[in-house]
Amino acid sequence: MSKLGEYIKSAIKQMKHNGYRTLMTMLGIVIGIAAVIAVVALGNGMKQYVKDQINGIYGNFGVISIDTSKTTDFFTQDDISLLKEELPDIKGASPDYFVGGKVKGPRGTFLASVESGTEVIEYQYPNKIIKGSYFTQQQVESAQRVCVMLQNDAKKLFGTDECLGKEIEILIDGKSANYTVVGIRDNTNEMYDFFTQDMDYSATIEVPYTSFASDYGYDIGKWSQLYLFTDQDVLQQRCDEAQVILTNAHGLRGANAITSYSMADMSDSIDTIMSKASTFLILVAFISLLVGGIGIMNIMLVSVTERTREIGIRKSIGARTGAITMQFLSEAAILTLSGGVLGIILGIVLARVMCKMINMPLFIPPTAIVGAALFSIMVGLVFGLYPARKAAKMKPIDALRV
Repeated sequence: MSKLGEYIKSAIKQMKHNGYRTLMTMLGIVIGIAAVIAVVALGNGMKQYVKDQINGIYGNFGVISIDTSKTTDFFTQDDISLLKEELPDIKGASPDYFVGGKVKGPRGTFLASVESGTEVIEYQYPNKIIKGSYFTQQQVESAQRVCVMLQNDAKKLFGTDECLGKEIEILIDGKSANYTVVGIRDNTNEMYDFFTQDMDYSATIEVPYTSFASDYGYDIGKWSQLYLFTDQDVLQQRCDEAQVILTNAHGLRGANAITSYSMADMSDSIDTIMSKASTFLILVAFISLLVGGIGIMNIMLVSVTERTREIGIRKSIGARTGAITMQFLSEAAILTLSGGVLGIILGIVLARVMCKMINMPLFIPPTAIVGAALFSIMVGLVFGLYPARKAAKMKPIDALRV
């Protein structure tokens, strides 16, 4: 242990003696480690940001589908009741009609996307009701003409979001009906606005599927899809269970006619894509570490050449080959570790600044910091090995001639 301490002291002494050269040599390692830390932080931040934004566009729901090319069965109200009975912890299930039309208010007539279902489609979008309330089960069952809209849509149609109790006219396929506003949703998030910024303005209106079907001539007795709503942590499990329950209820075992997917599947796909992108960027960042390692090897070879006589004297008075090797390996390792520590600090600062500039969460796993430090040492050992071996294998008589 005392010998290792001597090696470290000798390494630090050599670094101080050649301060400018040491700094220039460490620069490649500093940049490489900083790039890796920054890329890891940005990758994790981007992954979380995209995931949050996607979850901010769509809520926690799954879709159960029945393939009508494999069976004559459809989903009915009985299936919704069965799911509620068998899966009591779900928020509910609903058909979902989504059609284009127009909506007319005091400020004009605009394009509209009209969505209808039971009261549980409130959970299809994560933006909350900020004024009034969502339509209720009783309003759905009695086919009341009530609706919910976004805050921006309310301001567009009425000039204000203080419009509860006021009416709008919804026009679809030449048919029209007046609906009373009972609730206002908060506006959508940044990603949704980004995706729709080049599209023509269209209001989003949500209504009970019963009144919608009655007013616009849609069949509400059978559906090929049901939307299931529950908490994120059990969503995939409940979708799988719902698929089995409905398959058994319709006697379709082995037919592969009923399938399901959830927003959890989309989140997993996004995680996979973002992880691969982050891995690619990290590999690119490692190239700079490779360049830094080559710089370490070059400078250590120069050091060996400059200290040839010193090596010869040490070997002539009994220094072993292993001791010479350890001395130069220690210098290389200390050099790269110092560069690694500076790189970690610089990487954290860069990551913090960049994440703040683009409004993304900052997340640097401790494993990335520890891994970067260990990797910097490994770079020193790997690229310092050849110069160290070259120094250790010198014959004393040849070294002293220099």
